[in-house]
Parts: sequence; structure tokens; C-alpha cells
Amino acid sequence: MGRAGAGVAETCDDGSAMYFNPAGLVGETGWTVSGGVTAIFVGGEFTADRTRESWDIQNDPIPVPHLYARYGLNERWAAGIGVFVPYGLSTEWPTGDFDGRFLGYNNSLQSIYIQPTVAYQLTDRIKIGGGLDVVIGAVELNQHQDLSQQTVPSDQLPPGTTFGELGIPFHTAFADVKLDAGGATGIGGNFGVQVRATDWLRFGARYTLPVELNYEGDATFTQLQTGLVLPPNNPIQPNTALPVDALVAPQFEQGGLLVDQDVETEITMPGQLLIGISVQTTPRLKLLADYQWTDWSTFDVLPIDFENDALDTEQIENYEDTHALRLGAEYAATEAWTARAGLITHGAAAPDETVTPLLPEGYRNEFTAGFGWQPSPLFEVDVAYQYIAQNDRRGRVRDPRVGESDPTAEELNSGLYSFGAHLIGTTLTLHF
Repeated sequence: MGRAGAGVAETCDDGSAMYFNPAGLVGETGWTVSGGVTAIFVGGEFTADRTRESWDIQNDPIPVPHLYARYGLNERWAAGIGVFVPYGLSTEWPTGDFDGRFLGYNNSLQSIYIQPTVAYQLTDRIKIGGGLDVVIGAVELNQHQDLSQQTVPSDQLPPGTTFGELGIPFHTAFADVKLDAGGATGIGGNFGVQVRATDWLRFGARYTLPVELNYEGDATFTQLQTGLVLPPNNPIQPNTALPVDALVAPQFEQGGLLVDQDVETEITMPGQLLIGISVQTTPRLKLLADYQWTDWSTFDVLPIDFENDALDTEQIENYEDTHALRLGAEYAATEAWTARAGLITHGAAAPDETVTPLLPEGYRNEFTAGFGWQPSPLFEVDVAYQYIAQNDRRGRVRDPRVGESDPTAEELNSGLYSFGAHLIGTTLTLHF
């Protein structure tokens, strides 16, 4: 982290090679055990074009743990196991008057990777390694449902008539929906190679397989009171006023459409390819550079399949593959102290039409710094800081309305997302 994650050609000696390049496990005999946590402090807001009103993201700090255990059998063989979280998200927005709550106001995605790994010194200059990724996932989505888009449950009206056609305003919240699905398990792999061209020049490459996760869980529906009343002369009950909440209440009761039920979805964690170089420019200074391709195009559609098929939806994402450049530097100031710094530049995965409150991501630059302290060969502590500076990006807070066919990004996007984050990480490593 201190050197911007650049390490595919020459990994750190704390066991994290299992993720960055499994080939890097080979080199030392005996045990190495590392553990730590990175705290993510997220900040951001959405500013509406029309009103200039802003809503702040409300995330609490997010702790992301990691744990590695490595054993060097001899100079040619090493093995280990790692537990880490390379992918995840958490976004929490206000539920008051923020229109984005209809897409998702409190959302999280967790993907825990457990990777048993082996590595082998193939020749004096070439190392290879690989691991089996066992991925455990959970997802939670909370959103409000828009009454204006719902079909009116009445035999007095033509089939398909919506509440919007009866004058109910767009984005009238009448239901709170929580989708909570966990226990998804998938299998993938992580493979790498490192080449020592000279004593001062090294190359490396790593490929991580995509992993499909199928989630099963529960959908919980809670009625929200609108307080709205259809006036007399309405087409359902012409002679008297009709409370809207009473009209939709049966939908939340046994036999109704919006009762608690099972739900399923699937998400594919993307594959990755990295190639990199490490140059020992002086006895104390090391420079590193990695290129990273991530197969985000696998995230094209988010299907949500309910027990009642009438509720099934597909959220179109159409993500695109991303490209990133990681530049890092490491300077051994003394035998005990090492300083690190780095820069990441990273493209955006979401196209213009799917920048939403779920994950308002965009092109970003990230700046890192850190240090390591190793007072003895048996013990070391590493600390790092990372700042994510994401470019402001236009996005939307709504899906297309009923009957609105193929709106463009310019027609859907109604404001500006600003986003940034501070990360602080620390790792404790023991060698024995």
C-alpha cells in the first residue's frame, strides 16, 4: 500500500505475495505470519443540477482486515494461506428527501478471499506460484419503492394503469425494501511468475481468474405511509375520497405481492492481469511500476430474482474494463527504517449512464506514502496512508420512468457526484 500496490515484479516479504504475485513466496525458509487492517474513511456528495441542493454520503469508517501465513520449506519450495478482501463496496445515503434512495440508500458488498498457495523456484532466475481462491460473498441492498411506477390494484381500471396516471407524484415512497443475501461461494485461482533478469532488474506477471458468486437470501418489504388521498370522482371509488395507503396495504399482507420472500442474485468478481518491473537503482532505492487490467465488463447486468416472479428486475450496469498504472518507490533509510511512496492512476468502469448512488465511481488518482520499521529480523511493523482523489462526475439518481424508452445519459443524469477517501493501513509481521 505504501508503494501504491506496485509489487508484481518484487513482492513484499510480509506474506502478501499470495495476492500480489504468488511466485514471490519463495525466497526464505521458516515461518512468516502477518496480520493487519486498513481503515477506509469515505467522503462524498451529490449535488442536484436544478435545485443545487447537496446530500452527503454517510459512511462510517470501514475496516478491511488481512491475514497471511507462509512457510518456506527450503530455498525452492514455499507454501501458505492468505485471507484478504480485494473487492467490496459500502455506500450509505440519507433516506429523507434524497431521490437516489430509490436506487439504493444503504448498500454493501463483501467478498472474502481465502487462498491456499504454493510457489516454486523453477530456475535460478525464474519463480512460479499459484493459489486456489475460495471466495465467500454477501450483499445487502436497501431502497425505497416508487408508488407512481406501480400498477393500481383495481378491477375498475384498464390493466397496467399506474398510480402516476392517477396523479401520484414521481418518486413517492410507499415501501422500504431490504435485500439481504449471503453464503455465496465461488472458486477461482491466482497465478504468477517472476523473472530476475539481473541483480538489479526484475519482471513479473500475475493473472487472477474471475469468480461467479450466486447469492441466496431474503427480501423484506415494509409499508411506508404516504398520507395521500385520491379525491372524490376518482376512477376507482367515484363517490368518496380514497386513502392511497389503504388501497396498497393488502399488497403487504399474506397473498399480496410485497410480502417477505426469498431472493437471488449473481455477481462476478472480475479477473485481473498485471505486469510489472522492479529496478534497484541504488543499494538503497528501489523503483517499481505495474500495469493493471481489470475485467469489469463481466459486471453488465445485476439480476434480482424474487420468489414471486412478477417482481423480478434487471439492473443494467454495462461496466467497462479498466486500466491502471501503479508507480512505487522504496528507500531503505537505515537497516531498521524504510520509507515508501507511490501514485496510482485508474480509469472508470461505470459508463456515463450507470453512475448511480450504488457506486458513483470515476477516473481517479491515488497518492500513497508509508514506512516500515524492523528493529530485529524477527519482527516488523508497516504503516501506510492512501488518498483517493476522484474526478467529479455527472450521474443520476433515478431509473427510467415507466414508458420512457432508452433515455440517454444526458437525459437521465441530473447532478454531480463528488467522491474521495482516506485510507490508513497497518500490518504486524513475525518471522520465525
